[in-house]
Order: sequence, then structure tokens, then C-alpha cells
Amino acid sequence: MKKLIIAALLLLSSQAIFAQLDTKLLSKEYDDMFILAERVSDQTDKVIADEEKGIGFVKGDKTFILERTADKRSDVNTQYLFKLVKPDGKKIPLDKVSTEKVIKKFNTLLVDMEASLKAEHGAQVKEILDTLFAF
Repeated sequence: MKKLIIAALLLLSSQAIFAQLDTKLLSKEYDDMFILAERVSDQTDKVIADEEKGIGFVKGDKTFILERTADKRSDVNTQYLFKLVKPDGKKIPLDKVSTEKVIKKFNTLLVDMEASLKAEHGAQVKEILDTLFAF
């Protein structure tokens, strides 16, 4: 009976540890994506990178934002809650799987946007140089 109780306690404590690790990994991915979002938002008004509001995309008059807030229920400072904010302001709480999907999609969009902006800027620079030095 003692072994069963000990095994149950170990199982419960390991689940809590894995949950904290998952949150830390998601938070690390979010931090990395935030740096990319800042770079892209400096070049276009279609991306928002705000430490308080989160990472967002502007499409027309609509904005979709991934928001990260500290989990006040946790006594660990590295626990975060993620929410997807719709254009009407409604916040949809995300579980781990949904958060991973949103982060992956947002990151893909940011990488694509950054590559497109680099190509566009490179073409503009080439055009200016060709114009300046065309005699």
C-alpha cells in the first residue's frame, strides 16, 4: 500500500514538473518570436509587437493578437497564460496544444513577412543604385 501511495505521489509531482517545463518552453518560443515581431513591426504597420498587448497582425481594420500574461494562480514567476484576442476584443484562453499551434502559425507568418520585406527592400535599393549610377 505504501508503494502505491509513493508511486501516485511521484506521478503527480512529475506531471506538475512537466507542465512547468511546457510553459517555460512555450514562453521561450514566445520570447524568440517577439524579437522577430519587433524587427518586422519596425518595417511594416501590419505587425504589432507590444510587451503589454502582445504580438499581433493587422489585416484591414481587424487585429488579431496573441497575448501572454503571468499566471497569478502560480507561485512560480515563469508560469504564463496565453490568450488569442479577436478583433472585437474577446479573449479566447488557449490550452497548451492551441498555444503551440498559434505560436507556430504566427512565427511562420513573421518569417515569411520578414523574407518578403527583405526582398522588397533589396529590389528598392538595387533600383536606386541603378538610377544613380546609370550614365
